Amino acid sequence: MRHLRRAWKRLKAAATREPNLTDELETHLQMQTEDNLRAGMSTEEARRAAILKFGALESTKESLRDQRTLPRLESLLKDVAYALRVLRKNPGFAAVAILTLALGIGANTAIFSVLNGVLLQPLPYANPDRIVSLNTVWKQKGRAIPRISGGDLLDIQSSDKTFDAVGYYMGGEVGLQIGGRGEFARIYSVNPDLLRVFSATPVYGRLLTAGDADRAAVVSLPFATRAFGSGPAALGQSISVDKQTYEIAGVLPAAFDFPQRTDIWLTAPAGLWNQNRSAYNYHVVSKLKPGVGTREADAQLDAIAARLSAGFPDTNEGKAFSVTPLRDQLVGPVGSTLWVLMGVVSLVLLISCANVANLLLARAAGRSREIALRAALGASRWRILRQLTIESLILAAAAGTLGLLFAAGGTQLLLRLAPENLPRMTEVRVDRVVLLFAAAVSLLATTLFGLLPAWQASRVDLQESLKQGGARGLLGLQHSRLRSALVIAEVSLSVMLAVGAALLSRSFFALSAVDLGFHTEDRLVMYTHIPTHGLDETIRVAASINSLLPEIAAIPGVRSTAAAMGLPSGRYGSNGSYYLENQPTANPPHALFGLASPNYFATMDIPLLRGREFTTRDAYDQPFAAIVSQALVRRSFPDEDPIGKRLSCGLDAPGKFMTIVGVVGDTRHDSPASDPEPELYMPLAQHPYYANEFQMVIHSALPPASLAAPIRQRMHELSPTAATSFTTLDEMIATSVATPRFRFFFTTAFAALAVLLAMVGVYGVMSYLTAQRTSEFGLRLALGAKPGDLLTSVLKRAAWLAGAGLIIGGLASLAAGRLIATMLFGLKPTDAVSYAIVLAGMLIATLAAAAIPALRAARTDPATALRRD
Repeated sequence: MRHLRRAWKRLKAAATREPNLTDELETHLQMQTEDNLRAGMSTEEARRAAILKFGALESTKESLRDQRTLPRLESLLKDVAYALRVLRKNPGFAAVAILTLALGIGANTAIFSVLNGVLLQPLPYANPDRIVSLNTVWKQKGRAIPRISGGDLLDIQSSDKTFDAVGYYMGGEVGLQIGGRGEFARIYSVNPDLLRVFSATPVYGRLLTAGDADRAAVVSLPFATRAFGSGPAALGQSISVDKQTYEIAGVLPAAFDFPQRTDIWLTAPAGLWNQNRSAYNYHVVSKLKPGVGTREADAQLDAIAARLSAGFPDTNEGKAFSVTPLRDQLVGPVGSTLWVLMGVVSLVLLISCANVANLLLARAAGRSREIALRAALGASRWRILRQLTIESLILAAAAGTLGLLFAAGGTQLLLRLAPENLPRMTEVRVDRVVLLFAAAVSLLATTLFGLLPAWQASRVDLQESLKQGGARGLLGLQHSRLRSALVIAEVSLSVMLAVGAALLSRSFFALSAVDLGFHTEDRLVMYTHIPTHGLDETIRVAASINSLLPEIAAIPGVRSTAAAMGLPSGRYGSNGSYYLENQPTANPPHALFGLASPNYFATMDIPLLRGREFTTRDAYDQPFAAIVSQALVRRSFPDEDPIGKRLSCGLDAPGKFMTIVGVVGDTRHDSPASDPEPELYMPLAQHPYYANEFQMVIHSALPPASLAAPIRQRMHELSPTAATSFTTLDEMIATSVATPRFRFFFTTAFAALAVLLAMVGVYGVMSYLTAQRTSEFGLRLALGAKPGDLLTSVLKRAAWLAGAGLIIGGLASLAAGRLIATMLFGLKPTDAVSYAIVLAGMLIATLAAAAIPALRAARTDPATALRRD
């Protein structure tokens, strides 16, 4: 009896603590008592046994909760099982819905993985927000370059108080001698402070020090493994650049590759080799002191610039310096491209969701009797909504899983097709952040495509839906309006994507067709680096090039050949200020610098407008000559003949003037998108310090690649340790427009996918509307209507949907066009031709998608249609 009282007290206490459990407690006790009575117990025994059973539980509160939770869990599992059965019975619908969503989720996840790795993740260095890049700025001219002259750099290093460390580097693809052979590698000459800026830590060996000037190097772990078998094996090994030997003192981890994809960091000479204030040779990165922001750094640099402008008016008047966060400097224009692609795939996802929502609405209309029957049997609206939402969640989960597979492949495709200057490519991966993004996108997709159709379907009219044909009643009308609205939204979004793709496509084709000022067809290019040391040796190499060119020209299939330093769209180039004889030296004009051998302009098909080309007589010991472009003539000699005029530049000693002997046509030097700039060409032989690192251009009568082997052999006969690599001028130009091509390719592909999905949506809606009106069509035909009238009726409906979508999408495109205005070449974001092409094409595509349902309506059998009703 004592146990009975104790159990009863526990039950009453639990019910007191949980008042909402009181009714359940009484219900359970009553049910257990009845079971005990049926088992032959008396009333008192049955009641006592029921109390003891429930009171003997270890935790009454938890057990009562279980008594309430387990049925709910069982109910939820039943809903999941039922949803799986429903989808299994409709494999076509499930496959289409999952594939449609997976394409949208996969595209978004792939683009986000690149966006996250390149733009969103912090740089993989210690205190990355304090690392900045230094730029030279001419505010009055609205011009800036990411480099500093040697003289200005010395003053910044000695005067600035805002930086912890100032590092500089120069270099690129440079010839390297290792193991008796020559090869190209990404090599940069750096001061030891550069590695301090990034707090780099070697995996083997040590970092560079000031005492290592011109004699030590550190290498990347991938290079050490490739060249010596492992990182430890590289320590103490020797490499040679221009006959200067460097001992490998350390190996840096693979994760550190600044500047991008660097193989070797050489210790720079103790003093800057070029301290001229008009030659901008040095890239500079610095680390701000703790607590110092970019504003304070800019203010300090402004004070330095003002002092230098007063002290060196000839070179520094109007010149200033600024800092840019390194991440912004690295990303550059690629960032805007990635954000545009992210916007594009987001619209594709919205279209996918609208399409699946249309499919669910169609299924909901077909299931209205089923839903009404469930409601009649006691299912609440919440229970019906839950069931339909679970089906949507299952579709989204399957689509998210498949989308991740698409994303993995899509990310690799993006990286393969990405421009070479895409920074931080090695940091792009499908990681935890990307997986969370995919999950979030899947959940968002469920909300967008699943909840509205489920909510509409749960608003069932029992009497109407249980009638025969109830699906075509009020619920069908509501679904019809909603589906039409979704199709209009799909068409609008597709128009936006198609207009953007049309603008970028026409821009890219205009870029591809622009006159470069030279010809690229059938031009083989050999990059060559001949190791030399000292002025005398480089002069001999420069002279040997003039004798080598006729030998190359004699190879069968070679039409002409020439050498240069600084080919258009090539890896190397130079620029700076030039000075006219007997003219003020303050605020000098700026030009691109190029070195060229005899026959260069003829080989490149750059027109010679006046004067002559360079010849073998333009040797190092002869008066210095120069050829200028028409743009330079327009700037500096607008009303006079430039032939015979003299000028100088920072590549030569002060006061070393060159006589202009010719004028040539303008070229688009950096890329087809760049405007022609003033160019100053100088004989390769007269500037020998650059003559050993030249590019040979071969105009070929044969496929260019077929000439590489004999030319390489002849080059190695001249210099067995020379580094050589081959490409074509066409490939170099293609590389220079890689970013516009990247935008063009993916925006066009995604726009095509969006239009296809939208047309599928149009087809589905028109098929649904046609099926709804089958009885009407049958009656009209029975009363004498012609099939053509029905065809026109359906197409008018499709044209109305298309027209509404085209108007909304066109207006939205005009508003959004400003976002890509800076990416367009040769046209404006309001280009009428692009809009006309897209709007006409979308109207035709919409009518074509509606044609099959329209023809089906025109072929309706009146007797069959009326019998169905």
